[in-house]
Amino acid sequence: MLAPALLLLPLLTARLGAQHVLLAKDEGKFYVVRAADGDKPRVEKDGKVVTLNAYRYALKEVPEYLPAFVAVRNVSVKITYLTTRSGADQINNDFHFDAEFETGYHLKDVFVVLAMDTEDRGMALFLWEVGELTPNKGRDVHIIVPMTSAIGSSRYTFHLFSGGAEVLQSLVSFGERNTALNRMVAARIKDVQEAMPKLFMGLGPAYPPALRKQNIKGRAVISVRIGANGDVFDPVIKSATDPAFGDAALAAVKLWRFLPKVSNGYPVETMADVPVVFTPPNPSPDKT
Repeated sequence: MLAPALLLLPLLTARLGAQHVLLAKDEGKFYVVRAADGDKPRVEKDGKVVTLNAYRYALKEVPEYLPAFVAVRNVSVKITYLTTRSGADQINNDFHFDAEFETGYHLKDVFVVLAMDTEDRGMALFLWEVGELTPNKGRDVHIIVPMTSAIGSSRYTFHLFSGGAEVLQSLVSFGERNTALNRMVAARIKDVQEAMPKLFMGLGPAYPPALRKQNIKGRAVISVRIGANGDVFDPVIKSATDPAFGDAALAAVKLWRFLPKVSNGYPVETMADVPVVFTPPNPSPDKT
């Protein structure tokens, strides 16, 4: 269990809620935090990744999120404390954060930042290491942060990073996620004159539980309408080697985002057939 220190955040360069990099100051310069060692930032300095004992941070807004997605579930945040016998003072203040992370991506050097606007301490920052997230495997995160004094009522914003880039995650509102993806797609087709649609971001489908005993390969084709912003509309199952494969493919493709078709320099709506291949979770060994 990690127990990071409460770090004051005297410099906050961007509004919370957008995509950011975390900066740590050392010897008068700010460096992008690439990873965490417990509660300490790891930055690239003079060509090497080193751990800093930094106490001044900034969240700087950047144009894009990392094109990956993490589901953050079962979030529980609370502050507990003890008081002196007289009840006049609070002692042993603890900040608790619990959640489950799950993703379909392989993410390394994952760390969490909570930017807190507190009543008694002003703006404050929590930083701690998560490590590695493996595809389709939930990861419980339990944090108890001891604090030297009360912070009063507070509001917090949750940020999740991998390798220094902020990751799209489920605590980001749907509207903000959609706006960010629209911006990321537009940046990738800028100045493109002709292009066919291409998958930009999306998780592979889950292998159907009903077919695990059969342990077979499968395939499905989903017909979709891809909008000019790369969104998926009206997906339907065109074919499938088993209905369960069709249902699983449909559920996955609904959440995908494409780079749209580009014609004469303009993104246009188009119809497409999207093939989805299923590999058994426990492939049979080759027989010799």
